[in-house]
Amino acid sequence: MNIGIFTYGTRGDLQPYIALAHGLIDKGHSVSIAATADFKSFVEGFGITFLPLFGEAESMMNAPEGQTILKTENSIKLMQYYFKVLHENRVPLRKSYIDAISNVDYIIANAMTLPIVSTIAEKQQKPMAITYFMPPVVGTAAFPLSDFDFLNFPWYNRFTYKIAHYFFWAFNKKDTNAFRDELGLPLLKQNLIQYLDDKKVLDLYCLSPALIPEPNDWESHHKITGFLTVPPKLRTTHAWDKTSEALLQWLTEGPPPIYIGFGSNGVGNTLKIKDIIFSILDHTDERILFCTGWSAFDDLPTHKNLYVLKYVNHEVVFPFCKVGVFHGGAGTLAAMLRHNLPLIVISFYTDQPTWGKIVERKQLGVHIPIKKITIAKFMDALEQVNSAQIQNNVKKIGAILRTENGTQNAINAIEDYFSVTHTF
Repeated sequence: MNIGIFTYGTRGDLQPYIALAHGLIDKGHSVSIAATADFKSFVEGFGITFLPLFGEAESMMNAPEGQTILKTENSIKLMQYYFKVLHENRVPLRKSYIDAISNVDYIIANAMTLPIVSTIAEKQQKPMAITYFMPPVVGTAAFPLSDFDFLNFPWYNRFTYKIAHYFFWAFNKKDTNAFRDELGLPLLKQNLIQYLDDKKVLDLYCLSPALIPEPNDWESHHKITGFLTVPPKLRTTHAWDKTSEALLQWLTEGPPPIYIGFGSNGVGNTLKIKDIIFSILDHTDERILFCTGWSAFDDLPTHKNLYVLKYVNHEVVFPFCKVGVFHGGAGTLAAMLRHNLPLIVISFYTDQPTWGKIVERKQLGVHIPIKKITIAKFMDALEQVNSAQIQNNVKKIGAILRTENGTQNAINAIEDYFSVTHTF
């Protein structure tokens, strides 16, 4: 099969697809990944064909308007900005998707690419599957959508998902139907999520059932597979992730450090995080490995207990660390738990607060929304995650994640689905 994987967003939205692509390639399939141009060298460094989509995710996040929105720490405003940028660039963006999809026969899409990709897939009559790295948005009576987890009983739970679908469609309806009209497709009168669900499009949630069990009332085309994990042979060989001798020396010459990193998340109010770092250095003997990622952190101190760099290879550095402090992205969460790190989730937007709640509910660490973070709350969280109960819970979950095979489960489901003709 000639399969194209389509993603749009941060590195966390892309990296799990490296595992999926290599797993499919090992099964004899031809696989390419389509993403924004800033990920070209990353994808090709793994020996995977890259298909460019218009734009650069990091540039969009670090544009003046993007930085202003990030500083508000308002999830709704951030999503509005994201869709505004997509709308303003819709003409070259759609063309780049059409060009990329024309090169493949089967399509795997993520949530952010769904409105455009599903439209082109329907026009070109190509089978499509959907993959998510976030908590489910498929309706169920088992539990509510996490943003509405004030109550928990069947009719209310199902209703919360309808609310989420309504807002997703409110953001996307105008542009989606305009594009469908442009391609000569009938306009959608129902929301896109329900439209695809009615067609039984394969819908995979690539996260661990140890964290979110698959509901019994789901139809068979909805599945929870387990996390997509880059295989060991690729974890330490990629040029992007080479770990310097200086860092390895620093990691081994003292006690395990606290890892702090927000990856390609984008931190608007960097002062809050800098204050926490200064406080740890001034008032404790703890060491900190700080990964700045896409965020601009200026005026960080030079200190023997602080090591700063833009990117790290999680698989190399996490075994040396004692605690993981991060934004709550699913991929980093999975990597930290695989390496038995108790977690401090400082959530910003989208699904991050949900993962923070799950971390607390499972007693794997502490969740503090960025709006509520203070030095005192962080220092208290640091003490809490050293408790025996959290340490033991993390070890148990870590053992499960190291043995589950989410990548193979996803591959099996995709091959089974694509082996039968599924077009719109």
